[in-house]
Amino acid sequence: MLFRVTARTVWPAVFLCLAGTFAAAYWLGLERPIPVQRTWTAPGTVMPRFYVATPHRRVALTFDISWGTQSLALVLPVLAGHNVKATFLLSGPWAQRHPHLVRSIVQAGHEIASHGHRHDHLSRFDRAYIADNLGTAHRLLRETSGQTPRFFRPPDGDYDDLVVTTARELGYETVIWAVDSLDWRNPGVDFMVDRVLRQAFRGAIVLFHASDSAQSTHLALPRVISGLRGAGYSLVTLGELVAGGTPARDDPRGRKTRPVTD
Repeated sequence: MLFRVTARTVWPAVFLCLAGTFAAAYWLGLERPIPVQRTWTAPGTVMPRFYVATPHRRVALTFDISWGTQSLALVLPVLAGHNVKATFLLSGPWAQRHPHLVRSIVQAGHEIASHGHRHDHLSRFDRAYIADNLGTAHRLLRETSGQTPRFFRPPDGDYDDLVVTTARELGYETVIWAVDSLDWRNPGVDFMVDRVLRQAFRGAIVLFHASDSAQSTHLALPRVISGLRGAGYSLVTLGELVAGGTPARDDPRGRKTRPVTD
């Protein structure tokens, strides 16, 4: 007896095949791009840190990583070549998949901070979920880096009072940023360099990415570093920046004037 191949027999098989493929990708933890969005929750009364009020001409370069390895391999040599120490905010799953890369960041003298575990907008969840997210990432970052992270940046800079207070209860200070390079949009090297140099001020926290979605960060960095140093700025880690001033919790983004007049 011959088996007849019809649409009624083919499509269920195709569906099962696709479902199996997606399930395997999920459970095996295959890396894939995370859709980039930029949304900020109305802050309420408990504010994170956006910059540091300081008399010193210092800024901190920070790099978020949640997926991919190619951008990091390009960024680290640039920082080393210019003798710059920065802060890398790593997601838990990325650190778990790439412990050797976490160690390479640490061995280069950089600071490790947390980007949480799952790439969720945490303002949508309750305290138990937020605590589990941060706690899982914390364990993985400590195991892979040997450091105890003390700064946390929520995915996409999304936060509310509960996110900030829960993080603080777990020993973290929530850090957003004052200057966004917009490297995640890949707007062009000239655009990124001009934007960072124009918006920088004493105590600014600058956002970059070393995820593979940011394809030109390593090309903009040499000019950003030279430009900032030419303007008299020292480039330090978040920890060093905070140690030299007072954490500022007012959001400077979008203002026509900078928080600190140089």
